[in-house]
Amino acid sequence: MFAGRITVRLVGFLSVIYFARELGAAALGIYFTFRSVVSVLTLLSYLGLPDATVKRVSQEDDDDARAPYLTAALLVAGGVFTLVTGVVVLFGDQLVSYIELQAAVPLIVLFVALGTSRGILFGALRGEDQISVTAGLETLGTLSRVALSVAFLQWGYGVIGLVYGGAVSMLLTTALAFYFVDAGFAIPTLASVRRLVDFARYTIGMNISHLTYTWADTMVLAFFVSKASVGIYETSWRLTGISLIGAQAIGLTLIPAVTRWHEKGDIAGIERTFAKGVGYAIALVLPAVIGVAVLGEELLSVLYGFETGATVLLVLMVGQLAQAIKYVTENVLVGIDRPKAVFRTNVLSVLANVGLNLLLVPAIGMYGAAVATLTTASIAVAAQLFYLRQDLSLTAEWRWVSWQVVVALTMGVTVYALEQWHHIPQNTVSGVVALVAAGAVIYGCGMLAQRDIRTRVLAVLP
Repeated sequence: MFAGRITVRLVGFLSVIYFARELGAAALGIYFTFRSVVSVLTLLSYLGLPDATVKRVSQEDDDDARAPYLTAALLVAGGVFTLVTGVVVLFGDQLVSYIELQAAVPLIVLFVALGTSRGILFGALRGEDQISVTAGLETLGTLSRVALSVAFLQWGYGVIGLVYGGAVSMLLTTALAFYFVDAGFAIPTLASVRRLVDFARYTIGMNISHLTYTWADTMVLAFFVSKASVGIYETSWRLTGISLIGAQAIGLTLIPAVTRWHEKGDIAGIERTFAKGVGYAIALVLPAVIGVAVLGEELLSVLYGFETGATVLLVLMVGQLAQAIKYVTENVLVGIDRPKAVFRTNVLSVLANVGLNLLLVPAIGMYGAAVATLTTASIAVAAQLFYLRQDLSLTAEWRWVSWQVVVALTMGVTVYALEQWHHIPQNTVSGVVALVAAGAVIYGCGMLAQRDIRTRVLAVLP
């Protein structure tokens, strides 16, 4: 999963640079606005069902017992999707005006249908412990989306080419997920539907929280400010997201593993994993915060051609520290069967995020959106730690975390010194890449200099 996330983030990072240079911030803002609308409507269609599918499928030992849950999830989602489609058609003109894309309505319906189906099928695969399969499909999806989008751009389709590339990619990965899932289909019993929906009504809070954290600010920005600001903000957000590849990989693998330990009563195992998980989750975020503080302006101006946004980039990167820990806390809560706690904390974070965005964005634009995102992540992780402490004895591997902080600061000082050295041109792509690479090498060597960390790395290498 970690290897897949690295590939996805790297390809995504490079593709946004290319698209920004080809289309400009305004056109990129239109695409990001379209994706934000699709994400909201997809969430409304599957109503927390993918995570509920992971939970219920992972609790069963054979495919025959898993089949009713997969079937129930698809049927329930299909019914809700029909309602969502009706709303999209009814408000089609308003959506076209908001997104500024003429063919928005049929494309939205297609994306929501594919996204809903794929989300539930991926949930079934993870519940079957086929984590590597979902990682491979995510990687394939990103590679195919980028390749097709580049091709459509070269053929002169403009921003709509990015949408077409995404649609074909989603169709491909949805079909493959259907092929790889082991659980078949069976007429669901009323009990299986009830168990699935009972869990989904709490995990939908987790989905909503993630959605508002990633897209609410973009949607508010698209309403109050220019599409160019949306493009700069969303590009900065995606750049900071590279640092979360480790945390995301850990979070996705926690639910089935923690579920099994909880069923066996192995609380000590869950506590040990939590402590290690936090250390792994922030291992890439800490150096990224320092790196953006030193090189943020150069990254945006040289790589993307944006003249503003360095402050926004730094605030968003700091917020990813809290988000990295939240990937651990949230999935451990789900694994120990505390969906109510997840629901409450996520409702709190949703209200905070939407409220702060509506308050700050009209006043200070994308800077307000960045502050709202940072505050929301901090509130959510604090609330989830509060609930976890009711069931677990929590700690972190402070020696390891302290070492990460020292190494990251050392890296930052060294990169800053290299930046002031006039032999490395700061206003060229090669110069910025050289500085980033130097920072990565310094941080990597510093981490491997610690014996415990070196032992862990060697242990997981094939």
